Amino acid sequence: MDNYSTAINIENSGTVQFYHKSKLVPGAESLPFENTLSFLKPVFAHLGGVTGTYTKQEQPSVLYSASGIGVAPVICYESIWGEWVAKSVGKGAQFIAIITNDGWWENTSGKDQHLDYAKLRAVETRRWVCRSANTGISAFINQRGDIVQQSQWWVKAALKQDINLNSELTFYVKHGDYIPKTASLLAVLGMLFLIVRVRIKKKIVKA
Repeated sequence: MDNYSTAINIENSGTVQFYHKSKLVPGAESLPFENTLSFLKPVFAHLGGVTGTYTKQEQPSVLYSASGIGVAPVICYESIWGEWVAKSVGKGAQFIAIITNDGWWENTSGKDQHLDYAKLRAVETRRWVCRSANTGISAFINQRGDIVQQSQWWVKAALKQDINLNSELTFYVKHGDYIPKTASLLAVLGMLFLIVRVRIKKKIVKA
């Protein structure tokens, strides 16, 4: 039997839409060589209660309301993957919905950093982000990456906010991590150039 971490869209219709988490947390949700590395399971167990047993879907999805509004469902750890979220936006999502369990961070800077990633996703895609964290920090983030509303960590709260929908595609949505990939390639080429240059100088000195 397959286990999923899933977002579900239920409306007043006969259609129920599902999105199964695609980017699984290493160790807690996806453990390579599970039999060989089984001794690590107790280390990861507190991250989700299950170790390395989840199944995923291969492509991002968009969940649609009956009125045609599209949302990019993002589950927990997936919010750190900008290009992945951008794929959902490119498929028609007009805003981003993040659902996450940040309880395992406890009261550390990890929960705050996870929230900051959501702000980056808003800026990259020019989409509002509605973030629901079951232990905090839940928030509404506008298209500029500003936090309009947020809850406190480990405080019961309900937030309500009018948001703007956007269907325009940004450069980032169209091209993904084009700049960092190009910069990484140039960095590798630069290091290779320096290595070759040093070796040539050594040969000249020996000659």
